[in-house]
Amino acid sequence: MLLNYFLTILSSPMAVMTLGKVVSHPMPSLYEQSRLFDLEVDGEKMHTVSYAQYDYAHLSMDGGHSTIFRVTALGEEEITSYSISPHRLNINARVDGNELIFSLAEPRYLIIKINSVKEFVVLVDPTETAVPNIKDDDVYNVLDYGADNTGESLNDGIQNALDAAGKHPGSTVYVPKGLYLAPNLKIRNHTSLYLASGAVLRFTGHSADYETMYTKSDLGPGTWWIQTEFDSTDIKVYGRGVLDGNGKYTRDNDFMNDILVPAGTKNFECDGILVRDSGFWAVTPIQVEDATLTNIKILNRLDVTQDDGIDVVESQRVRVKRSIAIANDDSYSTKTWPYKTGTTVPYPYPPRRQDDVVFDDCFAWTGCMGFKVGQGVHEHQDNIRFQNSAIYKAGVGIAVHHLFGNSTASNITFEDIEIERLAGSPGGFASWLLLIIQEGGRGVGSVEDIVVRNILARTQGSRPGFIQGYNDKVKVDGVTLSNIYMYANATPATTLEEMNILNTNYSEDIDIDNSLLGGIVGPIIHT
Repeated sequence: MLLNYFLTILSSPMAVMTLGKVVSHPMPSLYEQSRLFDLEVDGEKMHTVSYAQYDYAHLSMDGGHSTIFRVTALGEEEITSYSISPHRLNINARVDGNELIFSLAEPRYLIIKINSVKEFVVLVDPTETAVPNIKDDDVYNVLDYGADNTGESLNDGIQNALDAAGKHPGSTVYVPKGLYLAPNLKIRNHTSLYLASGAVLRFTGHSADYETMYTKSDLGPGTWWIQTEFDSTDIKVYGRGVLDGNGKYTRDNDFMNDILVPAGTKNFECDGILVRDSGFWAVTPIQVEDATLTNIKILNRLDVTQDDGIDVVESQRVRVKRSIAIANDDSYSTKTWPYKTGTTVPYPYPPRRQDDVVFDDCFAWTGCMGFKVGQGVHEHQDNIRFQNSAIYKAGVGIAVHHLFGNSTASNITFEDIEIERLAGSPGGFASWLLLIIQEGGRGVGSVEDIVVRNILARTQGSRPGFIQGYNDKVKVDGVTLSNIYMYANATPATTLEEMNILNTNYSEDIDIDNSLLGGIVGPIIHT
């Protein structure tokens, strides 16, 4: 039940503390320290990074302990209002002058808002448990292959290490702490890429340094920066390092970049990586079978268009678990596209259906849509699930937007999701729920069997929601709405009007089923 979902899982800030391991991940000299926030964790000062529309800190800690966090708002005399998101975590805090003090018992990704200061994103990962030994025979140190860890030169050292490791299946390429300008990289079959804490791979932003792999009609040329070898298996990308796409600068130079592209591969894993400032879709599993992405953090700018967080494309059995994605465009979405057209030119195979994709424990902040299926439905999208997740802010909360293609989107579930804030109107929509079929010049297809269950919408959006088909033959058919809590109401909505869903043309079999009642917890916003 929803009541069980919104449990208090965090200890009181005044609880007795058992010390655990805390690691502040190094900040490269390329980045500036935040002038707005300091952070101490168990009395140890953490690195805080100044960024575009928000600042952030990245650290790791052991779970199972009460760990004290002390955030100082440097330019404020006192804290008069604050919020700690996701609200569903029910984090208790206290104020001492310009300090906000709270505790965590487990690693979490948080967005903290203090007074009118821009947001502070605190990224707390689990402590690493499988760090490779750089001295092992099957571990390839990129410095031994000529990689430059000063950020002064662009060379092939990392790719040389990847090529060498690829000749010995099961090997790991190790990137030590440092700043590396990196060209296009291809991870070889049955090879792992490990980015140590403090390791930053950075895109130069100059198209001459990269292969142009596609052209998008409305944006121009682009590339896949880091990709897997086609027809590969058992590739892993992990660690606590950073992939910095230098996206704003890249786009200003009329180029764009997907950051990490597992494509045409099986049994892919990604764990712990921080992806920052992509110039296009950040992480895009394309035509992948059996992929797991955990503890992955997308920190994009909010002033770069079409910089989606994680887009799963034409793949099967993909799991995205414990993630945060901040972007101007969609945070999390699934798509299928036409053959060899625009951005699909480099795809390894002809178009494939999408099936069995799960987003679990994900946290979205976007100017567009938080959790979405679409806009491309050129191949069947089936069995897609978004669950146990939260939206800090979005233009539209949860959506199936069938705009391109004549295939069907079916068996899609949105469950146990809290929507905290809605602002803006991407594509003219501004609602907590959007289930719609439109015609974007590439055909139309149906949307079938949608379940929206255990949703807490703390705001409804500035415009009514949609459950709307295209015509009397292409419909949204079979929608179950269960336990939808609007604002802070203690009982679920019983009508579409109460849910502010007023556009229902060309839809049928809409069922409101509150047979499994849940409960809600009031918002943790302090003024």
